[in-house]
Amino acid sequence: MWWIEIVVMVVMILFNAGLAAFEIALASISVSRLQSLAHDGARRAQAALAMKQSMEGSLAVVQLGITLAGAIAAATAGAGAQEGIAPSLQSGLGLSETAAEVLSVVFVVIPLTVATIIFGELIPKVFALRNPEKVLLLLSPTMQWFAFLAWPIVWVLETSVQLLLEWIERLSRHAVGKSERAESTELQELRASAAIARTSRLIGKRQEQIIIGAAELSQTPVRDIMLPAEFISLLNVDSSAGDALIVAHMDMHTRFPVTERPQDPQGIIGYVMFKDIVAHMRFSPQDNSLRSIVRQISSYDSQTPIARVLELLIREHSHIALVRDDQGEVVGMVTMEDMLEELVGDIEDEYDRLPAQVVATGRGWIVGGGATLAAVKKQTGIDLADPELPKDRRTLSVWITDQLGGPVRGSEVIETPTVRVLVRKSRRHKVMEAYLSPKADMR
Repeated sequence: MWWIEIVVMVVMILFNAGLAAFEIALASISVSRLQSLAHDGARRAQAALAMKQSMEGSLAVVQLGITLAGAIAAATAGAGAQEGIAPSLQSGLGLSETAAEVLSVVFVVIPLTVATIIFGELIPKVFALRNPEKVLLLLSPTMQWFAFLAWPIVWVLETSVQLLLEWIERLSRHAVGKSERAESTELQELRASAAIARTSRLIGKRQEQIIIGAAELSQTPVRDIMLPAEFISLLNVDSSAGDALIVAHMDMHTRFPVTERPQDPQGIIGYVMFKDIVAHMRFSPQDNSLRSIVRQISSYDSQTPIARVLELLIREHSHIALVRDDQGEVVGMVTMEDMLEELVGDIEDEYDRLPAQVVATGRGWIVGGGATLAAVKKQTGIDLADPELPKDRRTLSVWITDQLGGPVRGSEVIETPTVRVLVRKSRRHKVMEAYLSPKADMR
C-alpha cells in the first residue's frame, strides 16, 4: 500500500505549506491594518486580529504544526522505505539488510526534503509575502481552531517563550545600560510605508516629511521646540502704546508677551498683538498702559506632547503659549508656527531674511547679519571662522550670537585680537547689521 504513504506525505507537505504561508502573512501585516479591516467588517478579520495580537501563541501554533507535519512525513517515509524499497534493494543488488535499509531511506528522504523545501516552504512563503491579507484572512479561522485543540501545549510553549525573552531582555538591558525610548512599532511601520510611497512616486519628499512629522508630534515634548525664556521679546505692561510700538517695530513679531516686571519672563501676564497696539494708540492715546489690551495666554507643562499643545491651541483659537517646568516657572514659549515647522520644515517670512551685504566704509565694513563668514573673509580679509558651527549656520549673525552667549539686543560690542564688532541693528534677536573694524586700524 505504498500509495497511502505517498498521500500522507503529500498531505503533510501541504499542511506545512499552509503553516509557512500563515507565519509570513502574520508577520507581514500590521495590527493597525487588521483593526481597519475588522472595523470595515471584513470577513475573518477578527480572527486574524486575535492571532496577530497574540504573536507568541500564534508562532507557537505554527511551530507545533510544522514540527508535527515534519515528524509524520519523516516517519511515514521511513516506514515506507523499509517496507517497500529495502527488500527490493536487498534482493536485486545483493545488499545486506542494514545497507539496504539505509540506502532506501536516502532514496526517500532526499526527494521528500526537496519537495518540502520547494512546495512546503519557498512557494507558500513567497506567495504570502505578495498576498499577506488574502492568506491571513483565509487561514486565521482554521489556525484558531488548531490553537484551541492544542491549547495546553501552546500555553506551555508561549509561557516558556515569554519568560525566557523577559530574562534575556533584562540581561541585555543590564549589559548595555539604560536604553533610550524606543520608537514605537507603529511609527516604524508608518515611516517605512511613507518611504515606500515616495520611492514609488506616489508622494513627494515634502509629503513624506509631513507624514512622519505628524506621527512624531505625539512623541515629542513641547520643550524640544520651545523658544528659551531668555530669548522671548517682552513688552512692559506699564509702557505707553508709543513705546511698545517702537519695541515691537524692532522685532517685527505679530504677538508679544507682556510682563509686569521689565525683562522678566516670570512676570508674564498675557500677550498683545501688534495691530492691538496700533489700534490702542489711535483710539486711546491718553492711556499710558497696555493693561487694557492684554490677552490671556495659555501655559503648558514642558513634558506635554506637541500634538496635544497644537490641539489645545487650535481649540482655543490661539497662536502662542508659555512653557513651564515642574515648579511652574516659565522656561520658554511656543508658537503655532514652531509646531507647523515640525511638519513642513522652516517657515521664513519677509523679516526672517537677513541682509548679506559687505560694504566698505571709512576704516571698516558694514556687514549684513546674513553674510557668511567665508564671504566676510573674502571681501574684508577678516577671519571669523568657527569650525564648530555647521556649514549652513556659519553667518555673521550666528557668530555674534555665539560670542555673546545670549540673545542679541543691539549696540553690543565684541572684541577679538584682530577685530572689533559693533552690532548696529538687530531684529528678532538676530543681527541685521554690524560694523567691523580691524584692530590694526583702531586708534
